[in-house]
Amino acid sequence: MSFNASVYRILIASPGDVADERAVIPEIVNEWNAVSAYSTKIILMPIKWEVNTTPLLGGRPQQVINDQIVKDADLLVGVFWTRIGTKTGMAESGTAEEIQQFVDSGKPVMLYFSQSPIDPEKIDIEQFGALKKFKEKMRTKGLTETYSGLVDFRHKFTRQLAINLNNLIDFLAEQLKSKGKEPSKKVTEQQKSAVIELTKPTQSETEAYLLKSFEATVRPDGWADIAAFATHLLTYTPIKYRDYGHNKLKPFLQSTGLFEFKSISKTQTDITLVEKSHKNA
Repeated sequence: MSFNASVYRILIASPGDVADERAVIPEIVNEWNAVSAYSTKIILMPIKWEVNTTPLLGGRPQQVINDQIVKDADLLVGVFWTRIGTKTGMAESGTAEEIQQFVDSGKPVMLYFSQSPIDPEKIDIEQFGALKKFKEKMRTKGLTETYSGLVDFRHKFTRQLAINLNNLIDFLAEQLKSKGKEPSKKVTEQQKSAVIELTKPTQSETEAYLLKSFEATVRPDGWADIAAFATHLLTYTPIKYRDYGHNKLKPFLQSTGLFEFKSISKTQTDITLVEKSHKNA
């Protein structure tokens, strides 16, 4: 049965040393389409230069790629390991130029850096040094992600792609408004609600995210300020505790049985892991 859907182009950008990841990303995108396209009314189209560009003379090679696939893409997935790529005359590499074009346009970028081991003798020192500088520059522009191997990448990208779709829906709605076109609020909200439903973490995933936020904000004395914890939790993880029917953060955390609480004042509370969490960590 046919249905109307929004089609979003997902640009895959990377140097040549992450061929496995470049193959996995379209698989994950197509899995999303198979499972979620009908319920969300969203179809994702993976775009790669080796598949979606055509030969054309008369311009700078990277500019031809930019004109053919980059400018009309909606979301970019960038992946790096030990190389940054070949300089284009305008940027450190073609991938870097594509990322910069997205950043300048305000479009969403999902950026991943592999921590997979490699034989030191196979590392191009110049490329690796340039990549390190680029990585530090990107960290000043937003949140990047690392992964330890292909399995870890698949897991992280699968969930984070779904989470970022809501950001993409909001971005494209704003783009339409800026052009004097009013997006369908009903359709937009239905899509976002469907995506949220699909991205709710399981109980075990929820606990893992809670522990991750605690580890990121814990002080040397073993306690963490609940306000700092909440900021990390709601900024860097997909946990939205209000989705679980809690009006405040503290009751939600108490319901998990993972934390102990210490009241410092009427406005400040600290949390620490209970003993059983220490044993399971």
